[in-house]
Amino acid sequence: MKDMIIILLVMCLFIAIFYILFLKKSIRNFDKKINDKFKSKSKILITSQTSDSDLNRLVNSINGILNEYDDMQIEYTNKNHNLQKMMTNISHDLRTPLTSALGYIDLVLNSNLDENTKIKNLKIIEGRLKRLSELVDSFFDFSKIISNENKIEYTNINIINILEKSISNHYEDFNKNKRTINLVYDNRKVIISSNEKILRRIFDNLIGNAFQHSTSDLDIEVKSVDGIKITFTNGLLNDDLDISRMFDEFYTLDISRTKGNTGLGLAIVKEFVNQLNCEIISKKIENKLCLTIEFN
Repeated sequence: MKDMIIILLVMCLFIAIFYILFLKKSIRNFDKKINDKFKSKSKILITSQTSDSDLNRLVNSINGILNEYDDMQIEYTNKNHNLQKMMTNISHDLRTPLTSALGYIDLVLNSNLDENTKIKNLKIIEGRLKRLSELVDSFFDFSKIISNENKIEYTNINIINILEKSISNHYEDFNKNKRTINLVYDNRKVIISSNEKILRRIFDNLIGNAFQHSTSDLDIEVKSVDGIKITFTNGLLNDDLDISRMFDEFYTLDISRTKGNTGLGLAIVKEFVNQLNCEIISKKIENKLCLTIEFN
């Protein structure tokens, strides 16, 4: 009887040792698979060929962590791409008025112009530099808004006046291309409680986007009956535009099929509209793009 007990104990010991060795081998195998996954950047999950329920639960937990890691990597890659694209487009937005101002400065310094023409050109330079300053301030305000560091201040403003100021900023560009900006409204005085700087940035970006990615005139219609709605309508050069993605910073389709791009403008528009608790709706009607801002 005593010998039988000893034999059973020895057998149990061997089984325990075998099981421990099996567990160690399984753990080493899991460790190798995890290292291989990180080295190869594979999305393949870790598999288990054991029937041990505890090990299977461990594998499932590891796979859950790996899935979260993969999602974080994708999010990081997207945000990094987003940041690079944003910096490129911010640079483009800032460079436009600066390049124009430098051109007029060169004209004033290196041309035999009469005093009246010089004064006229200097005023244009002043306008471009003021515009550059406004853009810098707008981007600074935008960075504070998206980081929730700055509370938006609301005042009562006439939205028609803001639109006219934004249109005047782009009038020369449209006019040089023999294009017009048509503003239509049902009321000359449409008062809303909003933020003037943010609204100007929204309008400037929408008008600038229409100029860059279309060759048609731009129609702007303001309706103040049953809520305030502003619709920007221009012709489309590319019918492949996916309006469900056009405000996405990762959307790389070039609307105009030129060397330009969709720009940060629309992404900023979407962010600013959300910050003002408004809504922007995009539609394609035949060969035209319609962007409507609805004020709540």
